[in-house]
Amino acid sequence: MPTAPQNTDELYDALQENQRRPYGRARTVAAEELAEAAERFEDPLALVRTLFELQEAYTYGSEPRKSPVVFARLLTLFDEQPDVFTDRLRHLLFWRFKWVANSLRALPEIPLTSLRQWLGEMRGRYEKAGLGLQPYYAQTYQLAAHLGEDTAPAYELWAARARTPFSDCEACEICERALHHLEGGDDARALRTWEPVLDGKESCQEEPARSLSYALLPLLRTGGADRARELHLAGYRGCRRNPSMAGEVGRHLEFCALTGNEARGLELLAENRVLFSEVDSPLDQFDFLTGVEVLLRCVESLGHGELPAAGYPGRTWTVAGLCAEVRERADDLAARFDARNGTTAHADRRKARLDRAPLLDALELTLRTRALDDLSPAAQAAAPPAHQAPAVPDTVPELIARARELDEQGHPDAQPCWDRLRTLVAAPDYTHPEDPAVGPLARLRADLLSDEAAGAAHRDDDAQAAALYAEAAALYEAAELPG
Repeated sequence: MPTAPQNTDELYDALQENQRRPYGRARTVAAEELAEAAERFEDPLALVRTLFELQEAYTYGSEPRKSPVVFARLLTLFDEQPDVFTDRLRHLLFWRFKWVANSLRALPEIPLTSLRQWLGEMRGRYEKAGLGLQPYYAQTYQLAAHLGEDTAPAYELWAARARTPFSDCEACEICERALHHLEGGDDARALRTWEPVLDGKESCQEEPARSLSYALLPLLRTGGADRARELHLAGYRGCRRNPSMAGEVGRHLEFCALTGNEARGLELLAENRVLFSEVDSPLDQFDFLTGVEVLLRCVESLGHGELPAAGYPGRTWTVAGLCAEVRERADDLAARFDARNGTTAHADRRKARLDRAPLLDALELTLRTRALDDLSPAAQAAAPPAHQAPAVPDTVPELIARARELDEQGHPDAQPCWDRLRTLVAAPDYTHPEDPAVGPLARLRADLLSDEAAGAAHRDDDAQAAALYAEAAALYEAAELPG
């Protein structure tokens, strides 16, 4: 924030502005400052609202260690001053018991007894408030699945109950049911269960991106290669560079490795380098790193361990070097979770992913499929200059359409298109085309800012990236488009 709010009106204005920002460090830091500012005002409602925003920023910014601490403060305020909580805030409070349960599962340093105690607290609070227990049984099932226990009893206790206003949304529950069938080895039933989400009939903040990432391999195993390609291209765009969806990114990298698209996988890894430093959730790290290792092992097995790879900041990496580093870290995370849980579930799941054989020799994902040989320094140095630069459309509408199409695919050829558009838009005599397919100038400027933000993220300039993403989101909102 440029200046601290001087009164509650300014505080609420700043709170609304922050809620329009994309999740990430910039939004989280602002939320922390707002909560600190609210402490100075004798207005408990203002404090409650800023604490809810802070917990949301921590949760969707992949900082699970901090979310339960904020919620504990909210729970204390609710016990001491229940009248401060409007019906909406009371609903939020009981809804977010689930957020805390999810956060605690993601932290291997939290004892298993504490996880069970929290579920007991949730049940007791729900019963005292006269609320249905379906959400509690959903969390009980998710804990059993996390532990690798026999989930059948917990699944029936949850799935057989009627939904309540505090149940997870339809899309999230569909995903959990599909994952239950997937874990049982029934790809076809899992895909049938997923249909409403995969077809776009049910969605939420996390869906369909989460379901799309899980459905890729079952589709390949059941002959749905074309559908898998479609969902990969759509799903990746929904999760890229998002710290709270690092696991989903890891599954897209795994998909590339198992379909003969190792070169694209390395390109996507470079686009998501920020996830090596911004993901604070050990469970999300575990998911992401296992997907990264599937990709890197595949590239190394093909004789390309010397290729450069985007990894942890502070040094340069080769595929082989990063693979060894990732393996050590992911093995340690699996061991920590299994020690806490008293099972071997995480080591077993990790081994199953790493042992998978390629499902297809080559699945064409983009307009111009690159091979690993194309990424080698020798190949790039030997390539004729005429072939180094992809063709860029001549007209502005074609150029904009091409840039957006390639960007949606995560294709590197989008960059020359954005660069050309940036030059054109900066010219004093630029006239934006009046074409409904192109959209307003605000949308194009937002696209260009998003591209600049991605470049800043690749340079490990996280503050600049966050600021650019926030500016882009504001322009998307002005153009009435999702940012």
